[in-house]
Amino acid sequence: MIWDRKAGRYTGTLSKITLLTLMSFSSAQALAEQTTSTAADAKPTSTDTLTVTGSEPAAPPPKTMLNAGASKKDLERRKASHLSDVVDQISGTSMNSLYARPDVSIGIQGVAGYGRVSQQLEGISQNFTAFTRDIGQTGSIYVEPQFLQSIDVTRGVNTSTGTLGSLGGSVNFRYLDIDDVLRPGKSLGGMVRGSTGFSQYANGQKPSGAAFLAGRDESWDVLLGVSRSKNDAYSVGSNFNQGEMLNGFHATNLQFYDDQNTYYNSAENCRYGGVTGVSGGFQDGLNNCMLTPQRLQWLKQAAKSGALKGTERTADSQMLRLRHYFNDEFNQRLDLFASASHSRFESDQKPQIKASNNGTDAEWFGSPWSVKNELDSRVISLKYQGEFSDLINPSIQIYHEQQRRKQGWLGIAGSYAYNQPLHYDVDNQSNGIKLANSSHFSLPVVGNWRLDAGAELRREKKTVDSLSEEDALQKQYAQWGLTYVVPEWDTDSRTITQSLALNLSTDDDGPLKISAGVGFQHVAMDVYSPRYLSGNIGKGGTIPGFQPLIDQYISAGESYADATEKALEELTAATDAVKIDPSNGNGYTRWVTDNQKHHYNLKSGNLAVQYTLPGTGLTPYASLGYGERAPTSGEMYISGAWMRQAFIANPDLKPEKNLSLQLGLNYHRPALFTESDDFSAGVGFYRNRIKDYIGYGPLWMSNDIIGENGGSAGQSVGSVNNLSAVIRQGFEFNLAYQQPLFYIRSNLTVPLRHDNKMCSANSPSGNYYTQSIADDGTTTITRGSGNGGQSCYSGWNWMETSQIEPIRGSLTAAITPYHGQLELGATLIYRGKQRAAYWYVKDAQPGSAAEENSQQSLPDHDGWITANLWPKTFKVDLFANYKVTDDLKLGVYLANLTNQMDGTTTSMGYNFYPGRTFTANLEYRF
Repeated sequence: MIWDRKAGRYTGTLSKITLLTLMSFSSAQALAEQTTSTAADAKPTSTDTLTVTGSEPAAPPPKTMLNAGASKKDLERRKASHLSDVVDQISGTSMNSLYARPDVSIGIQGVAGYGRVSQQLEGISQNFTAFTRDIGQTGSIYVEPQFLQSIDVTRGVNTSTGTLGSLGGSVNFRYLDIDDVLRPGKSLGGMVRGSTGFSQYANGQKPSGAAFLAGRDESWDVLLGVSRSKNDAYSVGSNFNQGEMLNGFHATNLQFYDDQNTYYNSAENCRYGGVTGVSGGFQDGLNNCMLTPQRLQWLKQAAKSGALKGTERTADSQMLRLRHYFNDEFNQRLDLFASASHSRFESDQKPQIKASNNGTDAEWFGSPWSVKNELDSRVISLKYQGEFSDLINPSIQIYHEQQRRKQGWLGIAGSYAYNQPLHYDVDNQSNGIKLANSSHFSLPVVGNWRLDAGAELRREKKTVDSLSEEDALQKQYAQWGLTYVVPEWDTDSRTITQSLALNLSTDDDGPLKISAGVGFQHVAMDVYSPRYLSGNIGKGGTIPGFQPLIDQYISAGESYADATEKALEELTAATDAVKIDPSNGNGYTRWVTDNQKHHYNLKSGNLAVQYTLPGTGLTPYASLGYGERAPTSGEMYISGAWMRQAFIANPDLKPEKNLSLQLGLNYHRPALFTESDDFSAGVGFYRNRIKDYIGYGPLWMSNDIIGENGGSAGQSVGSVNNLSAVIRQGFEFNLAYQQPLFYIRSNLTVPLRHDNKMCSANSPSGNYYTQSIADDGTTTITRGSGNGGQSCYSGWNWMETSQIEPIRGSLTAAITPYHGQLELGATLIYRGKQRAAYWYVKDAQPGSAAEENSQQSLPDHDGWITANLWPKTFKVDLFANYKVTDDLKLGVYLANLTNQMDGTTTSMGYNFYPGRTFTANLEYRF
């Protein structure tokens, strides 16, 4: 809601507001906001309106597509300390980060990672990237659950300055506002929120809470909030269907030891084992091994033995809203939003189980290998907006944001730096300005329309400090007095983004709503001081054989010594003639260390139409959108060894392109059975077709000589564009029924399987050479044509890129007696089998290992095989909330009632969800 100062004003004292303002500025950590309107709680189903979210100053224009997020009531009911608990219950969405991580990466309709989904805090985009083994976790945003008011999820391509540069879908996290804290009619007040686990099922949930102070007078609003949370390590669920776990759990990443520290090899019961990938590298092969009955029993015993170390987390956050009203006829105002957060946590856990030989139960084996993380996030924004006329309603916003991430781990066995401390720290900062204007006008015949125009200038700086496996090896060589040149794992970069968006939409309450938008974004990226290996051949040519040259000079009367010297000079000159850098003494390869520049022109557009059939409650809608995303500096220039996998740079990446289709039908019927009930339902079909999708695969370095066994990079992989389109498609269903005594709401996402393999050009740059050597030693170097053909495979991160999206759904039902003061209910949560498709390449198998180690039949030729990762899970949550007074609310939440073992498999570990957890919470306004 928007505070109407002309209709009636609160009579708070200026001295109180001044005091609160001074208190807010005394906080050292503050960040920023752009929009302050608080929407009423949305109905828990698909919406039947169309809106384009962006940085527009007034209410958003109409939009099309299914929009099912989490309202304030949803968040209050769940009181989640982890966003996974909320996001996993929104149709079409999934969490692509580990449960214990405070930063989140959201997937929408199968699209996730690296900024493919626009993630915003109060309308300010945050998609900072930092390399991890699991690509879906990149492109993260920090959100404090205790500050959350609502989560807005929009499907499909949506044209605005805030979503340009993404491929489809946006998530906007909104924090609490003044009216969420102040009691009605009051000018000064506050609110406290608290939660804790209790009883034997506290499961690591320590007392956590948030406190808010708010005040307002005729010209000022101010809100200050602080929070602190601590979660000890939690226990995972121990109940499961034994048959499904034996056949559907990917056990390859789970390690078992006995009390003599003898390691039990997991590759003994494999559906598919010993399958080699096309690069022959550590991670692009397939070993889909299952548990034996004995090891499944050990896993169950370990789950019961206590908390899984590495799942703990601490976090503290602060937020500030400061709003000034000019109190004039143009409704001018200034909005300052600030937020700052700090947290410590662990990720990428690789649990180990110790199984004793003396008959005692198995248990978790100490602290699992993990990546230690420390994360700081800050945002500050100042926004001006006014409403001068139908045509002139401008807004101006300036902002600064920062995400500083520190990651440390010990080198794994088999790497260059076993058991040595390594780190990868990334500091992302950006500054920007947004300009926007909304115009309302009327045209003959076609009626009322609205035109939204927005422009944005953003400067982002990325600074990297890393100690990689090869850096550790370089230090070892230095101790031996040897020089060893290593690549720079990731590079510093500066990016300037200029965006322009226009959107035209209907501006009335009629049954027909149309929205059309176009956008353009120019991305200029400077990459500083890279160090990566590249080819050193600049042109074709002929290099004579050394011995024929010597014979030629001897036949001309030269002595053998003189002939040898002159032959060497001629051979060197001929060799240098084909090189890009003759001074580089690295043979036919060279180290590139010059600053690099990249420019991308990205386009976006969408057309959406919906029509409400009069008197029926039916609203069909359709939306078609197109968006592009530029590659990041990390995707292009990461180079070196990581977790026993060698990577090479690929500066020739192309932008990704997505064509998004949304079709659906919504139905809304108030007073369906009684005067006071409400029914709504929706079904939607989505299809995302992504061209040039960026994944990992083998490639030839630019300007390299390619032989029978490939180029100089050997078994290295790098980021490559997929020549095959990646398809993500499926259906979403939403249903809700509500009346004064009870309500029911449900959602179901049913992806349609489409196996996505990687097919990439062998030479992304198109610059490669072949050589032929004659019997006399003469070498002829010839420039290759095209891109050197292509290879098809499943890449290094095949669990991510070839994931078979599981069916997801939830059903919540509750009774609400005593005029809604009491709420007693349950939530049923379902997730189908987790699987991944793997493209088996017959010619990549070096021998019979795959046939000998696979229980399932392998294809006779290249073809698909399916890896089982995790069986289906079904969980039950119970909750009770009681509104003691208008200002005091109490609640309890019992999550995972039946203590089901739940989680997801990552490339080298697991993301275990907590077992049965019992928490209590309160909220009090004063």
